[in-house]
Amino acid sequence: MRLIVENRFALFGLVALALAALFGIALITGPVTAELGVTRPGTVRPTHALRVCPAPHDTDADSVVAAYAPRVSRDDTGELWAVPVPPVPEEGDAEEGDATAGEGESEDAGTSGNTSGDPDLILGEELTEPGNVWSVDTDGATGPTAIHARGSLASGLESGQVTVTEDGVTEVRCAEPSVSTWFALPGGGDSEGVRLESVVVHLTNPETSRATVSLDIHTSGGPSYSLDSRGISMLPGESTTLDITELSQSIGGIGVQVRTSTGRVAASLLAEHVEGPVDWVPPTAAPALEHVVPGVPPGAGRRHLIVTAPGDDPASVRVHVITSQRDEADEEDASEGAAADPLELQVPPAASARISLDTALGGAPGTVMVESDVPVVVGVAAEFNEEDGAGDDRPAVLETAYTSSVPPLSFPLNTTAVLPDVPVGTDTRLVLGAPEGDVRLMATPIGADGTQGDSVRTEVAAGTTVLFGGDDGWTSPSGTDEEDGYAVRLDLLEGSGPLYVARIIADGDGRSVLPVRPAPVEVALPVVRDTMVGVVP
Repeated sequence: MRLIVENRFALFGLVALALAALFGIALITGPVTAELGVTRPGTVRPTHALRVCPAPHDTDADSVVAAYAPRVSRDDTGELWAVPVPPVPEEGDAEEGDATAGEGESEDAGTSGNTSGDPDLILGEELTEPGNVWSVDTDGATGPTAIHARGSLASGLESGQVTVTEDGVTEVRCAEPSVSTWFALPGGGDSEGVRLESVVVHLTNPETSRATVSLDIHTSGGPSYSLDSRGISMLPGESTTLDITELSQSIGGIGVQVRTSTGRVAASLLAEHVEGPVDWVPPTAAPALEHVVPGVPPGAGRRHLIVTAPGDDPASVRVHVITSQRDEADEEDASEGAAADPLELQVPPAASARISLDTALGGAPGTVMVESDVPVVVGVAAEFNEEDGAGDDRPAVLETAYTSSVPPLSFPLNTTAVLPDVPVGTDTRLVLGAPEGDVRLMATPIGADGTQGDSVRTEVAAGTTVLFGGDDGWTSPSGTDEEDGYAVRLDLLEGSGPLYVARIIADGDGRSVLPVRPAPVEVALPVVRDTMVGVVP
């Protein structure tokens, strides 16, 4: 001890030795990660879920909202119920409500419009057992339907609304509340492409806090907006619609972003063609350098890809179209749009453009792969025409459909998807695209009471797109009433590559296309880092 006190260098040496030992022990016993302060990602089963289906576009049609969550273990329990969401009150009613809300706002503002807990307003029956199909008729509904799920019924939940009219069929996925939602679709002023008569955005705030919403619209000429599309205030539990037809006059398609500065909203978009057909436009993936759009339907009619470059730089876009397997002769002389000869498109900054896929598809079903040097948003619009026109006239448009960029079924977590409702009297087929590797898929029909039918398997070769369903597909579970409807669970089998899926519903001349998203039972937790930055979902 005396030596240490008298020799200051000995003290420093002991301190250095102690620190080295401390760091050595920490290095041996601590987790090995790529970065200091980063944890390994984990997974968790969601226990709360909220979905919103917009009001049916035709109140005189047959419309059904359906939901399904799989049973993972025997002990799984939960709750699932649905309630209507009221519209935004008229100006006079709103002023009266504001005048009386004052002192009770802190206590009641979060639930004044949110009807999730009122048993008198619950639609249909409450579901408590996962593995069963839940559904409710929404014929004549004038407002959205909010679906609430708790416990095991929140994990792997998928829900949607199918509306069948006398001359058409539409399907819309019940949307999750979000701070940002993108759509890509044709414009209203395109005389040579797919031309729309009206574009209406449906907004719903199903949560217990206020939301402030703005819309960014990117046309072929650049950004388009008005005072009505900025700073839309929505109280908890309110819904509204916004007609953006005048802002959507574009010859090259439009990209629409619904974003919030406070709160979250569920957004859906309804497009009406100039010749009458009406369809929901599915949300598409956020701006990215690469996209895959599944489910371009087969048949006669135009097929257009819409690309939006929302940033400050122009986009150089390359487009590959995957159809059925080519033979050796086709591979030697690759057609336009094949991997060896991609389509190319230039998109101005903060604007949109379109390109025809007709030659590349040749009337066959397809999967579209998009690559860009800057982040873009994409979508595909399809017209279904009469086989032959009258003379030189363009064939009449019988129906329209839209599809968009979605994530694939893939390992390890996103291996399951669900078709929550197979409408009675319609033909349901799947468009399956496998751009990277061979795929094996199993489809299992599930009755309303949870009865499982015979599973059917199919294979998709790498680099091809195939149709699955119909006479060679699944059938409703035996012993169940078809009038009650049934769901179909899709399972990606071991060893398969990524699979992109879309569903086509046909009813006479009516057609509807909806890209199918994975419905994982477990979701990945974000990687945690040593930082003071907070993450807002």
